[in-house]
Amino acid sequence: MNVNINELAHYYATINISIIDVARTVVPPGGRCFGRHTPPFSGIVFPLRGRARMFFNDVPYEMEYGKIFHAGPNMSLDKEVQGRSEWVFMVIHYQTDDNAADSFPYALAHFELEAGYNTRINDLLHRLYNSCTTPGKLPGLRAKSLFFSIMDEILTSAVNRRNEGGQEIVEQAMEYIHSHYMESLSVPMLAGQYALNSKQFAYLFQKHTGMGPNEYLIEYRVRRAKELLCTTACSIAEISACVGYSDPYYFSKLFKKRTGFCPSMLPKLSNRKNRLI
Repeated sequence: MNVNINELAHYYATINISIIDVARTVVPPGGRCFGRHTPPFSGIVFPLRGRARMFFNDVPYEMEYGKIFHAGPNMSLDKEVQGRSEWVFMVIHYQTDDNAADSFPYALAHFELEAGYNTRINDLLHRLYNSCTTPGKLPGLRAKSLFFSIMDEILTSAVNRRNEGGQEIVEQAMEYIHSHYMESLSVPMLAGQYALNSKQFAYLFQKHTGMGPNEYLIEYRVRRAKELLCTTACSIAEISACVGYSDPYYFSKLFKKRTGFCPSMLPKLSNRKNRLI
């Protein structure tokens, strides 16, 4: 399930939640369990050590530290430990009001969030575990406060991870443009290489470079054309084709619009500048 983190944060901030329990489980190497179901309330799974594969309603998830998983109530559940190490995880079980189900669909869904290596989440999680196993009303109040601190930390980390991933995608796209600017490129084609739609890709590109992908491509092509005009004896038509424009007339108009002068003038201007120097 594709999770909108802003929506998820809004839901947790506005609905009423009751914490059922916090459990810590150690499963030995080779451990497996099939044909079970999740409890009749929602759960958030925190892998701490080792690896496992879990299936919520037959959808597989690779469980490992740095990832956090949510499962809804009464889902089919299969799990098996991967590798030769024991698998250690903690799970927070919580429940929402019955009338919140329609306004909080995430509580009934399974999904994954990447928080990365965040020791603060672990610290808060163990403090929550201790509060939930301590009798009295004050620990109960502290447990709810710790729960929301954990969710805040998870969602903040997930946003940061996604932003970092977006920057990496944009850097890769820029390198691709630098290597293939002479070819026919389009935003849908570039976006498809990173499993994004055109709108998502354009948003990330604008966010990390300050300009859209089409604008960046044009600027790079014009810059390469200027270099070729000043350093080679190629014709306008040849340079136009070299930088990805099959129509030299269109290229000339675009070049003049971007630089203020016709491409045929650039070698003369460059020679005049060199003589003055």
